[in-house]
Amino acid sequence: MVTAGWTTRLDRIRDACRNGTGWLLTRVNDNGSLGPVPDRLFYYRVPWALALVGELPAAAACLDWVGRNMISTEGEFEGVSPRGLFDERYGSYPLSCLLFGAQLVGRTDLSRRGIPRLLEWQDSRTGGFFAKWDDRSLRCEQELFPACQAAMTLLAIGRVEEAVRAGEWIVRLWDQQPQLQDRLFHVSRGDGQLVTEFPAGQDEMYVTEKSRPWQHHFNGGISAAALVQLFQVTGETRWLEMARTCQAFSMTTDECQFESMQTCKSGWGSGLLWVTTRDPVYRDWTLRMGEWFCEHQLADGHWENTRHWTPDPTEADNIEITAEFVMHMANLLCSLGVEETGEADT
Repeated sequence: MVTAGWTTRLDRIRDACRNGTGWLLTRVNDNGSLGPVPDRLFYYRVPWALALVGELPAAAACLDWVGRNMISTEGEFEGVSPRGLFDERYGSYPLSCLLFGAQLVGRTDLSRRGIPRLLEWQDSRTGGFFAKWDDRSLRCEQELFPACQAAMTLLAIGRVEEAVRAGEWIVRLWDQQPQLQDRLFHVSRGDGQLVTEFPAGQDEMYVTEKSRPWQHHFNGGISAAALVQLFQVTGETRWLEMARTCQAFSMTTDECQFESMQTCKSGWGSGLLWVTTRDPVYRDWTLRMGEWFCEHQLADGHWENTRHWTPDPTEADNIEITAEFVMHMANLLCSLGVEETGEADT
């Protein structure tokens, strides 16, 4: 039963999502580009976010501009905006996000151009995704969250076999964890070995500590989201069982995680688990995450990243995180719209 208090809380989340959308729309330039284009590649998720909230003309305009100016003949995200960090780490991630948005808008032309390249990012030996295009050796690094996003994008476009291979890589990484009650090592190498030793001062790039705030606290949530979707497509319960493990890591992380904007994907995993299992613990966590988004939204509707990571945010930084948070809020609103029906289905 949906109570008046529940409705009020959902309305607050819905208003925040609407305000964030309005802020994003004012950053769409007349030619379909986003904000300060020459700055760097920061707008890869905007079409996805706008499509989810029903702003299809703006999403299509953005995709038109990207198709003309940022997708190479090889199907890669290259052009007038420098790739920046994505040449050093997380290389496939912006393309995965763009292709998801293109699929929602029905831009099969962009999918046809980009999917072959996305599949080239996938390691045929492990199922993971290379961090850098120019390092695909047995010693190359392969990161958790780009593999999760790629798995979801591949499912969305019907490439189930490749998505399953990515899911197998995700499960292996979680199975290898030596101290999961305290930390998650989220990088492995091309030889399948978990990276547990790394250069001094780079801990946050390799391990998520449950007791520290400035961590990649999104890893549990995005892993759960990818694995739930694999369950939904294949019907194999092993994916759902591991999704619960991944979400439990996120939901048992210390309260310090809420000091960091990097906890954002936790509601994505819990929302999908609520829809799939009807376990109220996931519904309640998803609602909590929705209210967390509201608490951190600025008055004009945008969000800003954790100061530890982005001490002086630019317009580009704010477009990047606001697009992501609008996407997350739209997803969790869909999940929270599912009323409790009693016992869990699975």
